[in-house]
Formats: sequence, C-alpha cells, structure tokens
Amino acid sequence: MEDHDLKANDLVNIIDLSKGIASKILNYQKGLAKEVIRKLSIFFKLTQEAFNRPYELANEVNRNFTLARLKGKQKTIEKV
Repeated sequence: MEDHDLKANDLVNIIDLSKGIASKILNYQKGLAKEVIRKLSIFFKLTQEAFNRPYELANEVNRNFTLARLKGKQKTIEKV
C-alpha cells in the first residue's frame, strides 16, 4: 500500500467491503477471503498467489483461521 500511496479508505473502495472489515484485515485480525484476493490481484495486477500466503492472525479468537479457511477443523454433517 505504501508503494502505491494508498490509505485504508482506498482499500475499502478496492475490495468493496466495510471500513471495519478492511481495518480487521490490515490489523491481521481477519484473513483474506477468496473474493478479496481476486479483487486485490486485479487492482495491483499481480497473480492471486501473491496474496494467498498463510500468515498469523493477531486476534486470539481468529488464530485458528488462515485465509478464511478452517485450519485443522473437521466439519460435521447432521443426518436428517
């Protein structure tokens, strides 16, 4: 963002999400969703792989989530 002289408000317009979500992403409290990665790769003209790297989240509650995916959790399906 520094290289492109962008502010947090600019990011809100790029990813088309709320200020709160953008703030959580920038403060490592929320991982990047697939759609956000697509929008960032289009805007910065980079491959999606450039944004699809694991990183540690700062928020204790979200620490088990990486890049908007469950890490090491199994989904249980209820039978009806």
